[in-house]
Order: sequence, then structure tokens, then C-alpha cells
Amino acid sequence: MSYEVTDIKTDIIDASQHTPVVLDFWAEWCGPCRTLGPVIERLASKAGNRWKLVKVDLENPNNQSLAAQFQIRSIPAVRMIFQGKLLGQFDGALPEPEIKKWLDAHLPEAPPSEEEALREDFEEAIAAGDRDRALAIARKLADAEPESDELKAELALQLLPAQITEAKEVMDSLKNPEAFLLEKEMLDTIVRLAGISSGDVPLPGNGLSIPYREAAVHLMEGRFSEAAEGMINVLMADRSFEDDGARKACVALFRILGEKHPVTRDYRRRFSMALY
Repeated sequence: MSYEVTDIKTDIIDASQHTPVVLDFWAEWCGPCRTLGPVIERLASKAGNRWKLVKVDLENPNNQSLAAQFQIRSIPAVRMIFQGKLLGQFDGALPEPEIKKWLDAHLPEAPPSEEEALREDFEEAIAAGDRDRALAIARKLADAEPESDELKAELALQLLPAQITEAKEVMDSLKNPEAFLLEKEMLDTIVRLAGISSGDVPLPGNGLSIPYREAAVHLMEGRFSEAAEGMINVLMADRSFEDDGARKACVALFRILGEKHPVTRDYRRRFSMALY
């Protein structure tokens, strides 16, 4: 969007504190100005809140001081300011591709969108091991895009292992569940581990049953380091125990925690070594 300058303080100084302002110094008698004007106005109309175009008509005596301030000696002349600083300038009627390059080169980096900021916060929460915060952000993301199966599936994983019933409901709501078979497998693994931890699922009667069940209990209680430790020990002792259950449990644990979670980072290498 473009504006003809009416008040220097409001239209330029104040506005440029929050949004880059591009000043187009022009005059009606200037042929190149009439060439440049529609091009830069069209780009401004597509810019959203990225930058603001302010037209400065030099036939208006009130704008002469502004032209002197920016040392305008010929027109058309374009200047970009942001937070009191001159970010870039050019003179003459550049073609549209060159103006786009100039804008890309001089505009400050756009702040992240709300969704991008939430995703960054989500990754930070994962890396900090803060699953409560990660779950809260996953809910916000899923609520903001209720049609997104990807966000629903991620929410389901963040609900595990504590909130299995809700995780099932979320997974059941997917429009294309066949695209999320891995997440469904993770859910099924956690459901089985919940049954093992409660004693509802019987285990083979050998020496690994006790440590395996203890590891399942630790996982369901949110004691993830102990769970990973116990499952890896069972895996190293007998990979075939409980139909490769210890490996499946570790894969599910790392997936619901996320690759950047401290427990995943600490135990991923040991887990990989235990497979060979």
C-alpha cells in the first residue's frame, strides 16, 4: 500500500519505527517518475506489512525540506529508512526485477509469523526436555490448523505416554491415517507398554521379565532416562525378548520425546550400538 506524505512525523518518522518505509520522490512533470511509480506501487500492494511506500511529491513546497534532508538532486529517487537509519537508496527508473533485488537486499529480515514462532518455541521446549511446554505448544498449533493431520499426529505423540486415551482420539480423527502408520505404531507400542507396566500383559517367565517390566513402569511414570537405560540393557541381553520389545520401546520413546530431547541425545548412540 502507498501513501502520499501528509505529515512527515506521522507518515515517515513514526511509521518507520515499526515498518521499513520506502520513500518515492517524484513529480508529475517527470517522465521517468511516471514509469517508476506504477511499478513500485504494484510491489507495495503485494508487500503486506513487510514495508510501506510513501510518495513524496516535490511539487508540494512542504516537501522541499524532506528532499533536502535526503539530498535529493534528481528524480525519481527512492530511499528506504527504518528506525531512524537509511537502509538503501537508488536513483532513476529501475525495471521491476532490479527493484525486487534492491528490496530483498535492503529490507531487514522479516519477523517470524506466529506459527513459525510457535514451532521455534516447540523445538526449544523439546531441547530443554520440557514436555509440558511442548505439549501446550503442540495443542496451540493443532488448534490453529484443525485440518492438519501432521499437527494432530505430533500432538498425539506429545500426549504420550501419560494421556493415552486422548492420544487415541486424536489419531482416530486423522483424515488420512495411512500417511501416519509410524505414529500409529508408536501409539500401539506405548499402549502395550502401559499394559506391561500394570501387569495386564503377561511376560515370558525368565530373568528379563522383571527389568523389562520395571523399564516399562519407568517410561509410563515419565522417568525416561531410567526407561531408556533399562530397555537398552534388556536389548543387549536378548534382542528377541518379548518379540523385539525393547527395541520397539526405545524407538517409541525417542520418537515421542523428539530427537533433540536430552534423553534421546544421551541414549541414541548406546541404543544404536546395542543393535549390533
